[in-house]
Amino acid sequence: MQGGTPCDTSDLVTRSRRALLAVSSMALVLAAVFFARTARVAPHVRNLAIASLEGRLDSKAEIESLHASVFPRPQLSGTGLSLRWKGRTDVPPLVRIGEFSASAGIYGLLGTPVRLRSVELDSLTIHVPVGGLRLKNEDHGAPSAQPDAPGIAPHARRTGRDALAIDEVIAHAARLEIASTKAGKPPRAFDIHDLHIFGFGQHDGADFQAILTNPTPEGRVQTVGRFGPWRSDQPRRTPLHGNYVFKRADLDTIKGLGGTLSSHGTYDGVLERIEIEGETETPDFSIDVAGQPVPLTTRFKAVVDGTNGDTWLEEVMATLQESRIQARGAVVRAEDVKGRHVALDITIEKARIEDLLKLAMKDTRAPLKGAVRMTTKFLLPAGPEDVIRKLRLDGTFALDQATFTNLDVQRRISELSQRGRGDETPVEGQSVVSKLRGRFALRNSSLRFSDLTFAVPGAMVQLAGRYELEAETLDFTGHLLLDASLRDTTSGFKACWP
Repeated sequence: MQGGTPCDTSDLVTRSRRALLAVSSMALVLAAVFFARTARVAPHVRNLAIASLEGRLDSKAEIESLHASVFPRPQLSGTGLSLRWKGRTDVPPLVRIGEFSASAGIYGLLGTPVRLRSVELDSLTIHVPVGGLRLKNEDHGAPSAQPDAPGIAPHARRTGRDALAIDEVIAHAARLEIASTKAGKPPRAFDIHDLHIFGFGQHDGADFQAILTNPTPEGRVQTVGRFGPWRSDQPRRTPLHGNYVFKRADLDTIKGLGGTLSSHGTYDGVLERIEIEGETETPDFSIDVAGQPVPLTTRFKAVVDGTNGDTWLEEVMATLQESRIQARGAVVRAEDVKGRHVALDITIEKARIEDLLKLAMKDTRAPLKGAVRMTTKFLLPAGPEDVIRKLRLDGTFALDQATFTNLDVQRRISELSQRGRGDETPVEGQSVVSKLRGRFALRNSSLRFSDLTFAVPGAMVQLAGRYELEAETLDFTGHLLLDASLRDTTSGFKACWP
């Protein structure tokens, strides 16, 4: 080739081979470093996850197995994650997870903190011990019975909090258990469906949404809110807030009641004191002894201890058909039997006696009509008995004017008035009685009356006795006071009154 040096192809090939060998060697070195680093992913994540969980939740964390893989995409999987609050071994773990898996970016796995995109949980169980999240002597200012459980290093609680961050936690099937106070009794359980937690590991808490099944009355609750930050020193002081919707709760799951309840509202506070405001609607509320559905709506304010479920009703405004009812009281866990005691103070100012009687009588037509005022103590003890048999009432009532709907009773009331006045001429409104009032007490489905009085023109009646709700029988005795003299009652009282 003129004007130049002939190309030495063999030298070019040699140089190319050397460059390729150098690149390959460098790639192998980088790959060896990379795989040496990724081989430490599982222990790296395990150590930081345990440090974070122990630091945030003041619990002893254990993981049975943990596996990490980089290809085809970075992910983790493991089994047997448990958290024992304060390291306690005398109760089931606060949290138990059967299996879990997680996705992440490669830098999320290798960095500090470990950042996971999503974590999916299988067989999640949250167990609240008896008395809630507290130690026996914690409420009295005494030092914790187990201040530093084995395996929980004090520095881990201080420095491990920021070691793990998760964008989203998903549990398609979970269970919340609240332990029974009675030995051998199963815990109160709530099945949780589709639990999502967003931003786990953030300093100001995490958003969540969930669907759960309420056992009694049975129905599904949808809730969205924010939980945390977790107070490891006093878990029951952990804040939360949100809103809920409770749809189509079956009141038939409470023995003695019937109807379908719906409710919605908001909640705000800390675990041991959650303030709730809401409304309920039950278009077909009934008590089995009568079986007559009556529309019932309520507006309420309540305080709930989320660690044991005890509830204090600060204000309940109920409307039963056209009657207004106010109540205050508590729904607290029973110590000796399954369930909760309901204790209320009830005040009725604007109500119709016929609305109230529909709950206790099978007859579709109430025997009495009129505006009623009432105050009563309401106690519904825990236990498996029908509501009407275990319900206890103690109170007073008053009707300024009442009308009997039975024609035969109206006739007898009219005749009583005539005899009492010593006049055979009927008066306008003779079926109306006035000043009907008395005391009552309900025990074992037997409604007993004392100091029962009422007046009609010309007479005053004083009675005492009982009404058996299930048998629908009456047994009353009393006294009759007449305005007219005995000489004027020519036919005698027995002729007009049974």
